[in-house]
Amino acid sequence: MKEGTDEIIRDATIVYTDGISESFEAIHLTEKGVVINRIMNGKVVAFGFISKRNIKEIKNGEKKI
Repeated sequence: MKEGTDEIIRDATIVYTDGISESFEAIHLTEKGVVINRIMNGKVVAFGFISKRNIKEIKNGEKKI
C-alpha cells in the first residue's frame, strides 16, 4: 500500500487480512490506513477509517495499489 497521498481513489476494493473483501465508492490513503469516503452531491465526504494493519491489499479494477 502506498503511503499517504492526496489522491482520492474511486471504485476501490479492500482485501482485509482475514481474506474478506469489500468495495468502496472512494478512498483516501493515509500513513495510518485508509479513509473511506462517499460521494454526495458531487462532493467527497469522509465517513470511516480502516487501519493499515487490517488491510492485506487494495485493488482498483485489475491493478493493485
